[in-house]
Amino acid sequence: MLLNIEVNHTNCICACCIKLLTDTFLRDKFHFVSACKTNTKFCTENNMAGSSPLMSFDDVKDAASEFGKIMTMENIGALLRVRTSHYIFLFPYKLVMTQLLSKARGFDHSYYHPLHIAILKGDWKSTKAFLDNDPNAMTSKVTIVGRNALHVAAVGGQWQLVEKLVQLVPTETLAELDLMGCTCLHYVAMGESINAAKALVAKNPSLTQLTDFKGFTPLIYSITSARCKEMVWYLVLNTTDERPGCPFSGPSSVQLVALLTAAGFHDITLYLLQRYPNLASLSDSNGSIILHVLSKLPSNFQSGLKFGIWKRSIYHCIPVELDYLPPSQLRGDLKDSYGGSSHRQSYFGGTIWNAIQYLVPSIRQVREAKLRHLSAVRLVEFVCSEVSTMNDSQFWQSFVHPEIIFNATSSGIVEILKICFQFFPDLVWTHVPNEGNVAQIAIMNRQEKVFSLLFKMPIICKFLILTLDESQNTTSHLAARIASPQLASVSGAAFQMQKELQWFKEVEKWDHPLHKEIKNPDGKTPWQLFREEHKTLLEEAKNWMKDTSNSCMLVATLIATVVFAASITVPGGNNQDKGFPIYLSDYTFMMFVVSDALALFSSMASLLMFLSILTAHYAEEDFLKRLPERIILGLASLFFSIVTTMIAFGAALDLLIRERLKWVYIVIALLACVPVALFAKLQLPLFIQMVISTYGSAIYHPQSLW
Repeated sequence: MLLNIEVNHTNCICACCIKLLTDTFLRDKFHFVSACKTNTKFCTENNMAGSSPLMSFDDVKDAASEFGKIMTMENIGALLRVRTSHYIFLFPYKLVMTQLLSKARGFDHSYYHPLHIAILKGDWKSTKAFLDNDPNAMTSKVTIVGRNALHVAAVGGQWQLVEKLVQLVPTETLAELDLMGCTCLHYVAMGESINAAKALVAKNPSLTQLTDFKGFTPLIYSITSARCKEMVWYLVLNTTDERPGCPFSGPSSVQLVALLTAAGFHDITLYLLQRYPNLASLSDSNGSIILHVLSKLPSNFQSGLKFGIWKRSIYHCIPVELDYLPPSQLRGDLKDSYGGSSHRQSYFGGTIWNAIQYLVPSIRQVREAKLRHLSAVRLVEFVCSEVSTMNDSQFWQSFVHPEIIFNATSSGIVEILKICFQFFPDLVWTHVPNEGNVAQIAIMNRQEKVFSLLFKMPIICKFLILTLDESQNTTSHLAARIASPQLASVSGAAFQMQKELQWFKEVEKWDHPLHKEIKNPDGKTPWQLFREEHKTLLEEAKNWMKDTSNSCMLVATLIATVVFAASITVPGGNNQDKGFPIYLSDYTFMMFVVSDALALFSSMASLLMFLSILTAHYAEEDFLKRLPERIILGLASLFFSIVTTMIAFGAALDLLIRERLKWVYIVIALLACVPVALFAKLQLPLFIQMVISTYGSAIYHPQSLW
């Protein structure tokens, strides 16, 4: 297994190793690593038996200095790579770097500097001139970190130069490592130029298998940047599970799967799992690699959706189809997992959706999100189905680690929990140390979707809720504690307070009646704890209600004043003989009168509603229904008064100038819509949220489980 370098003054090697390594390296550097492995085993056995004394750190330092004298720029990289399956067999890293700096002092920086700068600038003319003048520069190290011209072009992102240089340099040069342990393809993989990668692989197909000092192939480098999914697909299709990398079965497979999952490339992960099922069962001390990463990414599931009303509506309407196959331009003659040719074409091809998603970027964004969500669910199902076939109960219990259940529950990723409970029903009893069971975690983190999922198992849910936590708190005590992070998603302190009250009342209904009076170790009942925890939020809710009411009252007062004045000074004036309005028989005038009256009545109703809020008692339970209902009615009346005021204004203006401008009503109607539309855009989402929170099902949402 490839390990990181960890060296301190306790590192030492036996005397015979120094001499053997030096002799071996001088004879044949390609057998250097083999000699290290063989000698390591020999030394380990002898040292364990006590027959071979170890050198001190000072002796190692002297020996390393002697050994360093035979090293060249190229050989230092090889020295850094020496590892064994048991422990690191390596000179202290600082000593190796000392030798590197020593070699760097002899590096002719001024000579290669023009070539270095020309490549970084993408100046092919100057680069070609330098290489024509000195052909050896094509294979020489042109930087102090051991990079050749091809390395420099790749690091600088000069993809056209990379493609041109590939045609000039020898094949073996493409496989050279710099002192950071990377080939040119490692750097190209982090970019977005598929053509540069294709040029390198076409000339030297083995490049995809070469590893850096940590054992990582270019495929892993392409995922770390997470910028070009097409590059990842290309390297997946051109990388095999062969030595020296063994990316799909070796130690680096853990990083590969973790990075793919974290990047959201679930279709690529599923493609690999179908071909290498062993990847599905990869695990560490935190359980399944894939499930552990996914449990920290709520945005990869529909339950973590943060879209607004518009995008959410599109999300449910837009059709998608999963195929887990590479892009068509990379697919070629690839056979899919069912053995046939790649028969499944994009659902959007040739349909109106295909055009819409490119014309409207937001729709394409929604479609990609839905594909990612569906792929994540399929990925969890695939992993759980693979593990469920094993008869080792201890393995799957550690595979679905309690931390995975905790992450999914606290983040509200109900999809992971649902699938895990379907394959392993006993996981519903999971207890996370210092956190509690699933129901308790869901309550503390205000995850109503998880809570609703547990309702599908009423007996289990009741049992979990009646359980005391490790500090002897009832579930009602847990619901009484404020959940500050989760409140950020609720607009307005008053409705945050309402949400907290709804959670407390809902949990209290499920808890045992006796628990209402039980005191926790601090001597507080659940309601006393709730009041204490929410003192600050209650004060903020009061201020929010008062500030909102004062602002809205000002607007309502202005509207009432204007429409009342308009009602006694009608457009066109009155008949001097009888006192009737001149336009009394005109339909437009009747529209003015009706809308003006409605504007006055609704603005006065709004004014009274906001006045009642200012004079309210502001007790905690007032925020559950009474105050939210008042502000909803007040805002609805205010919005209606704004609309009718604009109608009255438009009708009056039309009466005054329509004889001169016949088309004026069109302009008036359009302009009158502007303030109404602005108010609707800015306030309607909050208003809808208020209505749903007050009159809708705030906590319980039906969830299917089985």
